[in-house]
Amino acid sequence: MTPERWQHIKHLVNSALNEEAETRTTLLQQSCADDFALRLGAEALLSATRPLPDAPLAPDQWQRIEKLFQSALELEPAQRAAFLAQACGNDEALRHEVESLLVYQGAAGGLIQGAVHEAAGLLPNDEKARFTPGTTLNKRYRILGQLGKGGMGEVYRADDLKLGQPVALKFLTAKLSQDKAMLARFHSEVAMAHRVTHPNVCRVHDIGEVTTSAGNLHFLSMEYVDGEDLSSLLRRIGRLPSDKAVEIANQLCAGIAAAHEAGVLHRDLKPANVMIDGKGRVRITDFGLAGFAEQFKGSEVMAGTPAYMSPEQFAGKEVTTKSDIYALGLVLYEVFTGKRVFEAGSLEELKRMHESSAPTTPSSWVKDIDPLVERVILRCLEKDPSKRLASAKQVADALPGGDPLAAALAMGETPSPEMVAAAGSKVGMQPKYAVACLLAIIACLAAVPFLKHKVNMIEGLPMDNSPEALRVKARDISRQFGWVEQPVDTAYGMYGDFQAVSIKESSPAYWEKLAKEQRLPMLFWYREAQTYLLADRFGPDKNDGINQVSVNDPELTRPGMTSMNLDFYGRLSGFSAIPKYFDEPAAKAIEPDWKSVFSVAGFDLNQFKPTESVSVPASAYDVRSAWTGPHPTQPEVQLHIEAAAYRSRVVFFDRYEVSRIETMRENAKQNYQPPVGIRTNVILSSTLYLAVLLVAAWLARRNSRLNKGDGQGAFRVGIFFFFCAMIEYFLLASHVPTFGEFNLIVQALAMSVFVGGISAVIYLALEPYVRRRWPESLIGWQRILAGKWRDPVVGQSVLWGLLAGVALQVLEAFTAMLKIQFGGVPRTYTNSLLGLSDTARLLIENVNRSFTAAGLLFAVFLLCILFRRDWIVCLVLVLLSIVSSSLTSRSFLIVNVSVAIISTIVTFFVARRLGLLALFVFQYCDVLAFLPATTNFSAWYAGYALSVLGVLLTLAIYAFYTSLGGQKVFAGKLLEE
Repeated sequence: MTPERWQHIKHLVNSALNEEAETRTTLLQQSCADDFALRLGAEALLSATRPLPDAPLAPDQWQRIEKLFQSALELEPAQRAAFLAQACGNDEALRHEVESLLVYQGAAGGLIQGAVHEAAGLLPNDEKARFTPGTTLNKRYRILGQLGKGGMGEVYRADDLKLGQPVALKFLTAKLSQDKAMLARFHSEVAMAHRVTHPNVCRVHDIGEVTTSAGNLHFLSMEYVDGEDLSSLLRRIGRLPSDKAVEIANQLCAGIAAAHEAGVLHRDLKPANVMIDGKGRVRITDFGLAGFAEQFKGSEVMAGTPAYMSPEQFAGKEVTTKSDIYALGLVLYEVFTGKRVFEAGSLEELKRMHESSAPTTPSSWVKDIDPLVERVILRCLEKDPSKRLASAKQVADALPGGDPLAAALAMGETPSPEMVAAAGSKVGMQPKYAVACLLAIIACLAAVPFLKHKVNMIEGLPMDNSPEALRVKARDISRQFGWVEQPVDTAYGMYGDFQAVSIKESSPAYWEKLAKEQRLPMLFWYREAQTYLLADRFGPDKNDGINQVSVNDPELTRPGMTSMNLDFYGRLSGFSAIPKYFDEPAAKAIEPDWKSVFSVAGFDLNQFKPTESVSVPASAYDVRSAWTGPHPTQPEVQLHIEAAAYRSRVVFFDRYEVSRIETMRENAKQNYQPPVGIRTNVILSSTLYLAVLLVAAWLARRNSRLNKGDGQGAFRVGIFFFFCAMIEYFLLASHVPTFGEFNLIVQALAMSVFVGGISAVIYLALEPYVRRRWPESLIGWQRILAGKWRDPVVGQSVLWGLLAGVALQVLEAFTAMLKIQFGGVPRTYTNSLLGLSDTARLLIENVNRSFTAAGLLFAVFLLCILFRRDWIVCLVLVLLSIVSSSLTSRSFLIVNVSVAIISTIVTFFVARRLGLLALFVFQYCDVLAFLPATTNFSAWYAGYALSVLGVLLTLAIYAFYTSLGGQKVFAGKLLEE
């Protein structure tokens, strides 16, 4: 800056201040002509609306102003005010001159690098070059020839003798080499370029200095790109072919994304700063204006090339990555159409067009342009930065050949189910990881029997007495008691009865003692009738709506019905029977052989004494007796036995501990009412359940009307769970060859339709919202709905879900084993013990139960939307699990809380990272919680438990094979990895 130049600038600004806005624009346009730097600097000074001293400056005044100006340039903007206040003292005129220079430099200085690039723009120049070919600089660079020359400097091609590679040397003129601001830009370019390492970014090696006859010259050494800049290419051939344009666009996005990931804003992206090498690869150059967003304040925001500046930069508001995205959109517009977005005759017009004019659609220039490309470009050119695509990666994803899922999200659209299914990886899981997962699953499944047998109460029972053997014994007892008629229908099962034992005394020694005394609280029930047994699906203790005969359903009311309980040693625990309604009078009552009845129960009648009866049989009787005596294996316990008979047939037998009779009498006097807490919980749960169904129905209807829901997927989900429910009901229900079977079918259909319908409604209500924000969590699920059972992503999701599920079940079994060692109660397993049909029912039932995964995923989704951070959501869920565990049981609090925390974290991870299909499989692994697995493989129930483990192992093998996507495991690649 010379004093004469500064004087001219001040005169121009003062003249413009006295004019109206329109006249001022004309004046600046005429005075500045094509000098954009002068125009920007003058407009910045005019914004202060304060006249500048117009009197010529004396040489000593100018030297002092320039000295202070140079010193202030070296400081951070925030430090300049304090420096000038101290340096200028009370000399307001001096301070005003320096501050005005700083304002001008801040606005106009942004174009300096543009001018420097023009010097490197491969422009031919007939003037003699400063350095002739063969000249060696600094004993390192040998000049090969001049590439270009401009008003700001020169660019030469050279060989780097030290690195042995070609480079480009960009020199400043002698005068600019003395300009501290220009040198600061030079150093900044090197610093910023060093932060960005990417194949699509031109590498800048170093900054150097060489002494010539004209003085010291500063230069940059940078990667030599054998090609031409994009601006020259577009001028020469017009727009690029669509496939090549997409390729160039993707490389541009990759280079800009790398800069943004390093925290660097380019701020001067334009075709002239994009080199295309001989192989057609992109190199983004010129980081002279680059920096960090927080560095750019005040007039620094407006630095750049006006034709490629964003509206917010023109307004002086801010410069962010979205500003680079706007410039990227301008460049892509030229690449695909060969036209500039805006052509203006003045800076003021250019500013107005960028701030308020809508760009001409690319399809107006190129009729066959891909609509997706047009949408991407126009999204980049949104005036509001918040409406632009968020990143260069999103731009690349949205272009043809990119990630369609990411593209839809970037466009703010909800991806279709088909798009979700098509997204994600198309290749298989790495073999080493697939093998590791499979081996871990096998290890966990193998560990289950060794852990479960430690917590299984029936391990203390005689393994010879299977349910089928007990059924035969029960039938023999019925005949022995006088019920010799062949029954029309029978049913049997098992349940845990803890009324005869004390849970408070629980310890390993206590349960071993009970086993030795042969009084473990596991009972086998057996029922028979002279008519078909039809259960009431709405009867007592029913919560599944299934017509299944149980120990209390149907009620013991019909003649010929008998019901008995045996322990697993085959001894009678209780018996009831209903005699005929009509009978001829008997001459006298005939007592049965009570001694044989006692023998069936494992007692010796001689050890008992007659006593008064305390309970009344539910059926008719003509003989009734009661006895008291010691327990055969526990002499300190006194038993009270009741028995009754009708016409010599036993119709009632029961036993109680004498110490419990008074308690039973008191309980009989009271009508049982559930505690207030239980009643309140039932009311709240029912209300909440109904509210959820109503809200789900409303959301499903709304999504269908707005065409947002996945109707086809919901239909498939509904059909799948309909058939699962039907299979479950038919496996679990008690079938009869009467018209009652028709009612059972109707009820099963009704319940299955309800289950399938509710599943479809909930899916239709919730899935669109997850698909809108978390589509990646539905990729595997959508592929399996589309019938792609052998897709690698499906296999991978199932494999990870199985691993997480079985590992968590192993942890829970291990902690259950620990709790039993310290006083916990062993578990009673009554599922999958009655045959393969029961085992199949358990497997199918757990499929229906696993659909809670959809609700669980949506709950996590809502919490993530609410709290915004995954770790906060995980923490909230962990805290809730801690509270729930603490309120549920105070015993083994530390163990329960620890397991709850781990379980919550694993569940959250599966839901958030692995997706719905993996979460569904993860939930399905709960089937192991109901499994009486054992290491005693000769036990009658061992085969049933092993069949469930076999199903899970088969599922793991299928998932393993599918997840590989056709890759070979043992072809040498696994070892190489």
